[in-house]
Amino acid sequence: MRALAFVPYLLIIAGVALSNTGFIAPMAGWQLCALGVLFGFGVAVTLLVIRIRGRQPLFWALAIVAALPSAIAVPMLINDLSYPRINDVTTDIDTPPAFVAALEAPANAGRDMTFPEHFGTIVREGYPSVQPLVLDESPDQVFERIETLIASQPGWVITHRDTEKRTIEGEVATPVFRFVDDFVIRVSDQNGKARVDMRSKSRDGLVDAGANAKRIRAFLAQLERKFVSSISSVGSHIGGAELSHNTLNG
Repeated sequence: MRALAFVPYLLIIAGVALSNTGFIAPMAGWQLCALGVLFGFGVAVTLLVIRIRGRQPLFWALAIVAALPSAIAVPMLINDLSYPRINDVTTDIDTPPAFVAALEAPANAGRDMTFPEHFGTIVREGYPSVQPLVLDESPDQVFERIETLIASQPGWVITHRDTEKRTIEGEVATPVFRFVDDFVIRVSDQNGKARVDMRSKSRDGLVDAGANAKRIRAFLAQLERKFVSSISSVGSHIGGAELSHNTLNG
């Protein structure tokens, strides 16, 4: 009976390890971890009942050990459920960037990859900060900058690139269970400036715990910082050149 208190940890470790290494599907790994949490809770209750009846004094400690995964998982679950119940987020809900390569992925076979119309209101209300990024630079330059930035993102893989439409598409694997999400970025001309729209969609599950919105916000924030940094560098270079010119001719 005492050994059962440690079984939840074996199930959780197995779920994470097997899915992370690709031996089982990410959802199967997650389910194995969930089984470990539930099993631990059941063992903890059983141990407490035995202890309350006056047997095995050490079962208090074992019950705590068995219940620990539940104590960690429940707050995480509550936090996840606080996010909007969607798994597809975009900066442009009227004309969302469309997937091309993702339609051919075996994992997406038979799935409707169009952006659900009713998600639009949820995105507006739940993620008001998910907005297009407009940069004072040519769309072609921004498109090249995006491709370079994607290459520096851990776990991001480019699957499709269209220079004429200025769209770039790829996949992102989460670090623990290796869940794969699809993303597509589109650069368009907006009054001589570059407008960047991004869409991110989960392949597994009906909710994403805010992961897609966080990914969009983080990437566009990085892109904006890179743009500001490049402008500052150019400004410093020009200022230094002008100073040298004035010094030489002063």
